[in-house]
Amino acid sequence: MSTPMKPSDTGPASAWPKWIFWILATIALVLLVLEHRAHALGWGLHALLLGLCVALLYLVIRVDGGSGDGPK
Repeated sequence: MSTPMKPSDTGPASAWPKWIFWILATIALVLLVLEHRAHALGWGLHALLLGLCVALLYLVIRVDGGSGDGPK
Protein backbone atom coordinates (compact mmCIF):
# COMPACT_ATOMS: atom_id res chain seq x y z
CA MET A 1 0.00 0.00 0.00
CA SER A 2 1.16 3.49 -0.73
CA THR A 3 0.73 6.40 1.66
CA PRO A 4 -1.03 9.51 0.41
CA MET A 5 1.30 12.30 -0.66
CA LYS A 6 1.42 15.38 1.53
CA PRO A 7 1.49 18.75 -0.31
CA SER A 8 4.88 20.42 -0.26
CA ASP A 9 5.32 23.35 2.16
CA THR A 10 8.01 24.93 0.02
CA GLY A 11 5.90 25.82 -3.01
CA PRO A 12 4.85 29.35 -3.99
CA ALA A 13 1.28 28.75 -2.80
CA SER A 14 2.43 28.34 0.80
CA ALA A 15 4.23 31.72 0.77
CA TRP A 16 1.05 33.78 0.26
CA PRO A 17 -0.34 33.41 3.79
CA LYS A 18 3.00 34.51 5.24
CA TRP A 19 3.18 37.55 2.92
CA ILE A 20 -0.41 38.51 3.73
CA PHE A 21 0.26 38.20 7.46
CA TRP A 22 3.41 40.37 7.32
CA ILE A 23 1.74 43.01 5.12
CA LEU A 24 -1.24 43.27 7.49
CA ALA A 25 1.07 43.32 10.53
CA THR A 26 3.11 46.15 8.97
CA ILE A 27 -0.02 48.17 8.18
CA ALA A 28 -1.28 47.66 11.75
CA LEU A 29 2.07 48.75 13.19
CA VAL A 30 2.18 51.88 11.01
CA LEU A 31 -1.36 52.84 12.01
CA LEU A 32 -0.58 52.21 15.68
CA VAL A 33 2.52 54.41 15.55
CA LEU A 34 0.74 57.20 13.67
CA GLU A 35 -2.24 57.15 16.03
CA HIS A 36 -0.26 57.19 19.27
CA ARG A 37 2.67 59.37 18.21
CA ALA A 38 1.04 62.52 19.57
CA HIS A 39 0.37 60.89 22.94
CA ALA A 40 3.85 59.41 23.28
CA LEU A 41 5.73 62.53 22.21
CA GLY A 42 3.29 65.21 23.38
CA TRP A 43 5.15 66.56 26.40
CA GLY A 44 8.53 65.90 24.82
CA LEU A 45 7.64 68.06 21.83
CA HIS A 46 6.40 70.83 24.10
CA ALA A 47 9.63 70.71 26.10
CA LEU A 48 11.68 70.80 22.89
CA LEU A 49 9.73 73.80 21.63
CA LEU A 50 10.19 75.59 24.98
CA GLY A 51 13.93 74.91 24.90
CA LEU A 52 14.22 76.19 21.34
CA CYS A 53 12.32 79.37 22.22
CA VAL A 54 14.56 80.05 25.21
CA ALA A 55 17.69 79.41 23.13
CA LEU A 56 16.44 81.71 20.35
CA LEU A 57 15.65 84.46 22.87
CA TYR A 58 19.12 84.09 24.40
CA LEU A 59 20.76 84.34 20.97
CA VAL A 60 18.70 87.39 20.00
CA ILE A 61 19.58 89.20 23.24
CA ARG A 62 23.26 88.26 22.93
CA VAL A 63 23.54 89.41 19.29
CA ASP A 64 21.68 92.63 20.07
CA GLY A 65 24.26 93.42 22.73
CA GLY A 66 21.89 93.21 25.66
CA SER A 67 22.28 96.94 26.35
CA GLY A 68 18.56 97.36 27.04
CA ASP A 69 18.54 100.87 25.54
CA GLY A 70 16.24 99.93 22.67
CA PRO A 71 15.96 101.83 19.39
CA LYS A 72 16.57 105.59 19.42
